[in-house]
Amino acid sequence: MIRPRPLLGLAALALSLGLGSFWLTRRTPGAPPQDEVQTLFRTEVSGPGTLVALQPPAVPLRTVRWAGPLPGGAAVAQVLTQTGQQRIVLFQNGQLGSTLSLPCPPGASASFFQFADLVDAVVVPGEAVALLYRGANATEPALVLAWDLHSDQMKWAHRAKGAHLALSPDRHSVFLFGEGGVSILDLAGAARASVLQVELPQEVGEVSGLLPTGSRSFLAAHAAGLSAWHQGSWTHTKAPTPSPLGFGRNLGTLAGSVKSAWWQPEPGLLMPLDPKGVPEESRNLKALLPEAAALDADLLRLLGVDESGALWFGLARPTLPSAPVSVREAAQPVAGEPSPEPSPSMPAAQPPAPSRDQWEAHLKQGLDRVYRWKPGEETMTALAWAEAWKNLAPPAGFVPPTGDAGLRPEAGALTFGAPERLWWLPMRALQPR
Repeated sequence: MIRPRPLLGLAALALSLGLGSFWLTRRTPGAPPQDEVQTLFRTEVSGPGTLVALQPPAVPLRTVRWAGPLPGGAAVAQVLTQTGQQRIVLFQNGQLGSTLSLPCPPGASASFFQFADLVDAVVVPGEAVALLYRGANATEPALVLAWDLHSDQMKWAHRAKGAHLALSPDRHSVFLFGEGGVSILDLAGAARASVLQVELPQEVGEVSGLLPTGSRSFLAAHAAGLSAWHQGSWTHTKAPTPSPLGFGRNLGTLAGSVKSAWWQPEPGLLMPLDPKGVPEESRNLKALLPEAAALDADLLRLLGVDESGALWFGLARPTLPSAPVSVREAAQPVAGEPSPEPSPSMPAAQPPAPSRDQWEAHLKQGLDRVYRWKPGEETMTALAWAEAWKNLAPPAGFVPPTGDAGLRPEAGALTFGAPERLWWLPMRALQPR
């Protein structure tokens, strides 16, 4: 005869084991299993960089997209499953960080969020990340979603028009710009979005480049020139006369910091800004290049400033109007301002302008190179990708980049390859000459 007490003991033991197993394996409803989110990517050292490879989970994927590299050495990968689950994987200096599983935020429909593409982001390591999503409908407002990395929860979400994000110097505000006005959102605040909507006056139009100068102030580059928003008011500077080489509209850009900023109205022209954001005399870029590369001076497009204060440039391809073109003088004054005194370093007479045939021959040789210049130095250094690639020891299957390679100097790194297999390369591995 079997005694009942041992049976009751065995049942209690089985129940305890079952409850323990449930406790260990339980997860928040709607959150992906932990083994899935922890193995989305693997990283390994590859030459001077890091190879980042996707490890496809059991759930089919719809999209893998990257934002970055971003200022401060960050990068963000978006992994969107076929079921519409939005996941975000953070990287810092090429190393795998947190994985976030995002719920559909208030103010956004499931049909929008389940198909939305990540187009930009800003990261404050260990504190917060702001993500910019766009839908398939170009007329629909974008979505900015802020996530608290301490609590691993959403801070707020905001819908507005825009295409790019920028972080304020104190890292307390996020600026959304690129379409319509400029939205300034509080990233350091609590769970509710605090938004300042700055309407653009007629003098501004569409913003092509924005440089935050405070938590609620900024400089904006646009087709008509440069504008500053400070303490609720605008000041405007007209753009110089366009280059006769013919560049596209809205190529104006800004780079640097509050202490040392630069404005480029269009390729080939570079102006330092004083602490109040007022343009000073343009720099003679041609004097910084050797004679053999003189034609590149009028094509230099500012990409940004690295952590050492050096400026990096790519080369923009001009349209070359049908009429013969002439080269812009090196010290082009800002329209409406008095002409600056001639610089002692500039020759009294300019050499003959290159003909159209000379420009076409130059462009046919390719523009796959970048330049580096640190203010105070007398020359720029150049890096041609085809030559540099031989010394960088890239992983198998990667090909030399073209153009400016998407270089963003503030990030301190570049990425090459496809979304599923990226090579993260720190900029210190580049050796311009």
